Amino acid sequence: MIHLLILFILTGQQTLTVDDTAGLPVIGASICCDSTLLGFTDAVGEVQIAGQPDVIEVRALGYSLWSGSYPESGCIHMVPVPVPSGTVISVRASRRGFRDGFPATTVLGKDDMEFLSITGLGGLSSRTGGAYVRQYGGAMTVISVSMRGSDAAHTGYFVDGHEIASSMDNRPGIEIDTSMFGGMEVSRGGGSGYLHGGMAGVLNFLPESRNSPANVSLRWWDNGSTGVSGGVPVGTGRFTLSLRRTVGIHGSRANHGSVLYIGAEEGLRYGLLTSASGGGTESSEWTAPTDGRRERYSADGWLRWMTGRFMFSADARTGRHSYASTLPTIIDDTHDELQGSGGIEYHQPLGVFDIDLAGEFGYQEVWSSALGNRNRISEDIAASAGYRSVVSLSLSTRISLASSAEPGWGMRLSAGLPVSDSLISFHATLSRGFRRPSFNDLYWPEDNFAIGNPDLKPESSVEVEAGVSLLGLDFLRLSATGFSAHTEDMIRWAPGEGGKWSPVNIAIAHRRGIETEAWFSMGSLELKGGLMLLRVTDDCPESTGYGKVLPYTPDYTWGIRSDIAYPSGYRWWVQCSGMGIRFKNYSETSWMPAYTTVSAGVTLPVPFTDSFSFGLTVENVLDEEYEETNGYTGKPRTISIQVRWISS
Repeated sequence: MIHLLILFILTGQQTLTVDDTAGLPVIGASICCDSTLLGFTDAVGEVQIAGQPDVIEVRALGYSLWSGSYPESGCIHMVPVPVPSGTVISVRASRRGFRDGFPATTVLGKDDMEFLSITGLGGLSSRTGGAYVRQYGGAMTVISVSMRGSDAAHTGYFVDGHEIASSMDNRPGIEIDTSMFGGMEVSRGGGSGYLHGGMAGVLNFLPESRNSPANVSLRWWDNGSTGVSGGVPVGTGRFTLSLRRTVGIHGSRANHGSVLYIGAEEGLRYGLLTSASGGGTESSEWTAPTDGRRERYSADGWLRWMTGRFMFSADARTGRHSYASTLPTIIDDTHDELQGSGGIEYHQPLGVFDIDLAGEFGYQEVWSSALGNRNRISEDIAASAGYRSVVSLSLSTRISLASSAEPGWGMRLSAGLPVSDSLISFHATLSRGFRRPSFNDLYWPEDNFAIGNPDLKPESSVEVEAGVSLLGLDFLRLSATGFSAHTEDMIRWAPGEGGKWSPVNIAIAHRRGIETEAWFSMGSLELKGGLMLLRVTDDCPESTGYGKVLPYTPDYTWGIRSDIAYPSGYRWWVQCSGMGIRFKNYSETSWMPAYTTVSAGVTLPVPFTDSFSFGLTVENVLDEEYEETNGYTGKPRTISIQVRWISS
């Protein structure tokens, strides 16, 4: 041991960088050699190491142990634990990752993203509790992600902390191929209590680490869909490309292309994302058939510069969304949008305390053949304070001003308590969030199906959650979180006079439930899954629907996946997932039945090479008939083949 320490003193210092599989820095990781602590990583995931030890071990809360030879690249990639909910309480306002701001967060890795590229985001049910997804509308799919029974518009969508939601409808402004990314943060709970975040939760797609090896994935489906994606390090950054051809349930077709580049220099991180999509849509069974076609184009850019205790940020996005049809009516709509923001954040550690201050200026504008010209200017100020010792406490608040809109404010108070050497972790959060109506909510022109409502009020929500996690065992991880949320003036699109849909403010809605996640591993067997029990009701005593379940909210969602590795290099899996009944009306007299689907597959190595792997997937093996949402059929039995190459 003495000789080892002398060697470290006599040799020079080296910088070791520790990040996760999605390129986010791992803060506070401990680096050891021969039971000797060499140091902890700082706020950018770096640590100075004396000399170059032969073998090191790296440990970090929420990640699997890394052990091996000191990497020649000077960079180590940590793998997130399968169920990290409840392990992290932090007050950092930095948009580097949402995991630090939400106690109830699940981090998915690269293998999960490859799986979701085959099944679509609907496969989230076996990866996390608390979220359910609907995908419908043809080859140009509508994606609707609900957190804890909230409206889909209450979910925030980000890439690397950069917001990609359209100001038109608060849904993703691009067609997403998850295989482009190295991971995803699925955060549940009131999110607008600090600088950014959906009122009910966040999906943050994480680019692959720029140091990850080059890779290419090819995919074919028996319905005619195809796809290719891949990434390669380029200089100090990474270039990623995705090309896809998708086919809808009833034969509509669409083409999609996306290009992503992320780069990093000392203290600087930036990204560029462009996307183009176009193709056919499909109408619901209760409307006349359509020959509708959608096209969507977008360009996004973001920059983060950290210097000392300051972080400066700039974000911009522009996009065009057009829709045209001749059946059942002639429609030709084009919507252009522009969004931009700039911000500054300051972080001040004070012993066991942390202080964060942040401010941001934003601008949104749309030019629409249907809505006309609309714009919104916003200013946000956020502050947070935290205490870290035996108990972790954090408090954050945000004040938001916007032109021609009421001021909004949000807050979050969180507490975390690890016990038994972090074997068990307790967490609790009280939050207040808000959301302003989207431009579509306010100004959608009257047509045969819908009309906007310029008299809408902004929504606000108060939510409380408490949970416990078992995380310290090598073979078993469990988490359970109970939540209860009251939403004032909740906005929901509902049938009105003449059957036309229009957004309305429900006086009070009450969401409550329990979300659970589990992971188990023994030998060659691995099990993972999630379950959410949910009840969402009208909670206004003066309402005719008082106490009734809100339409289209399930009473439960669940998913479980079993993986068996046998023989060496082979991986067989079976996944079951389902959803409870969903009422179609407020009187609870019509509903969509509960359903369960079964999918299965295998991944196996290609002989004589370690770089290639082959996969076969069968979705909905039993060809179960079900409704994705009212009037839209779920995916039938579908077979796909995947080939993946990773540079050795």
